[in-house]
Amino acid sequence: MNSQEAWEKQKNIFEYYRKNNPELIECRKRRKEEDVFKEIGIWNIPQNRPEGYIRRFFYDFLVEEKTQSNRVIKINKINNEVEGEFNEKNKTLYASMIKIGLTTTTAAERVAKLLNLKSNIGFAGLKDEEAITAQEIALHKVNLTPEEIGKIKIPGVLLTEFRYGEKTLRPGYLDGNVFSIAVRTKEKVDLNILSARLKTIENYGILNYYQSQRFGGIRLDSHKIGKLILQGKYELAVKFLLFKTNDYEMPLIAKLKKEGEKEFPNFEKVIKIFNELPYSFYQELKVLNYLKDNPNDFIGALREIKESITICIYAYASLLFNKLLSIYSKKNGCFGEEFPLLMSNDPKDHIIYRDFLEEDGTVNFLKNIYPLKFIYLAKRKVAGRVFPKDIKFKEFDGGVVIKFFLQKGSYATTFLSHLFEISEGAPIPRWVKETEIDPKILLGEGDLKELKKLFKDYWNIKIIS
Repeated sequence: MNSQEAWEKQKNIFEYYRKNNPELIECRKRRKEEDVFKEIGIWNIPQNRPEGYIRRFFYDFLVEEKTQSNRVIKINKINNEVEGEFNEKNKTLYASMIKIGLTTTTAAERVAKLLNLKSNIGFAGLKDEEAITAQEIALHKVNLTPEEIGKIKIPGVLLTEFRYGEKTLRPGYLDGNVFSIAVRTKEKVDLNILSARLKTIENYGILNYYQSQRFGGIRLDSHKIGKLILQGKYELAVKFLLFKTNDYEMPLIAKLKKEGEKEFPNFEKVIKIFNELPYSFYQELKVLNYLKDNPNDFIGALREIKESITICIYAYASLLFNKLLSIYSKKNGCFGEEFPLLMSNDPKDHIIYRDFLEEDGTVNFLKNIYPLKFIYLAKRKVAGRVFPKDIKFKEFDGGVVIKFFLQKGSYATTFLSHLFEISEGAPIPRWVKETEIDPKILLGEGDLKELKKLFKDYWNIKIIS
């Protein structure tokens, strides 16, 4: 079952539960911001911020990629024109990919399947799932014309703005992202205070923390899996991935995990249980199907989901970066400094994290990731402070829309957390107004009317994950 088939099946299952057992798909508890920050190593953030809620609807969170050639991939720019033509030099077909409610990898998988592509789709960065996003992708060895592609319906995805060119796209081949985000607020926004805070940010920047998305979102477990792997505890990492529950995830998911854990290592039975939600357990089912044929090969099981495991390992490295930045900035302010990441091929870059590694029992992390074979080490430094650009905002009934540009590798939610005490997910605070808005109209940048027609099945879905 591919991800699209899993999503379709699970959508119908959720409809059943909404009608018959809604309490099983409604989260009852939300982490406080201070608890999230403590979990992911953020200790130095402005105090006394007003409460704000994000991602009530997909259109509350818009992301538009800015390419290395300084071109912004617009969410509301949709046309059938084709730039250039296929020839011996320009063999790659580029397109703007607009998606809603999907990860970049899932969207790319759907595109590849429906276009019958034999090679990987190139893209420069991963975009938010619970959002509407626009980014450039590169299609190789595609046998269809742009006109033919335009007639193919891809659930949750729109391909537009085609052009022919050379080479491909790889991770990091972008300048950054333009965000337009609706923050639904508990109290009416004091525009004078907001304006003053934004001016301060423009002048002095923000601490460049990795945010909760890097650590698994609501579950906040990616870094914990990464830590177990870096400790060499591969079996524990697999079991954590499969069965670890918390008070903040969907009760139905927690219920199925507990049922599955009781049956482990009867892989057939666990697979049957997890197939109740094949999309939510898509990665877990890959692991279980491998273990069914290779019961004790936990390293091999991790290799089955190498993209997810890479994220987990980098999440642990991000935790150490956050801790380092919190401690350093509290003492020194942090202006202009850059810090190396743990996943470097230069041993000198590991020294700065030595105390954390000893405390966590991960000193031998290089030895322990070697059997995975797919972790790429590279020297990279990250700025301790970044400067959002081109900031503008507009008030609406129930909150404010803020637009800004961030360089690649920086988080929009980090910027917002310097302004608001941010929350998202379920349960939804009672004070959140569900006013339907069009961020583009509010910002004076056109509208989302055409996109609303194309994505009508997604438009008024209330995000509760």
